[in-house]
Amino acid sequence: MSKNSKTVVAKPAAKKAEAVKAPKTIAKKAETKDAPAKAAPKAAKTVTAKKAAAPKKIAVVFEADCPLATTVSVAGSFNDWAVDVDMLKKDKKTGLWTAKISLLPGDYEYKFVCDGKNWDEGENKTKHV
Repeated sequence: MSKNSKTVVAKPAAKKAEAVKAPKTIAKKAETKDAPAKAAPKAAKTVTAKKAAAPKKIAVVFEADCPLATTVSVAGSFNDWAVDVDMLKKDKKTGLWTAKISLLPGDYEYKFVCDGKNWDEGENKTKHV
């Protein structure tokens, strides 16, 4: 064979290789352009998820009728049954002890504690918020 025939055969093979590489480069550029567009919706989903994950607290009124008590508190599942955390205030006109406590929506059990040691007798009270 002559040199010309080898050269002719080699050149088309090189062109085929370049032709195959060119579409890959174009495909990569297309993926790069699409990548920022895909990232934007993910960020929007994250913001939406944060809003849904943070429900608003609701003010709940607790009221106890303990006329002889000097202090009254409410202990429950919302404050790990702590006796001295959520204290109620006595209304001088009505004699009732009341407190407003902000709670997330849900079901809570509680009891009133008079003078730091006298718990309500019987089963826990429940409050649906």
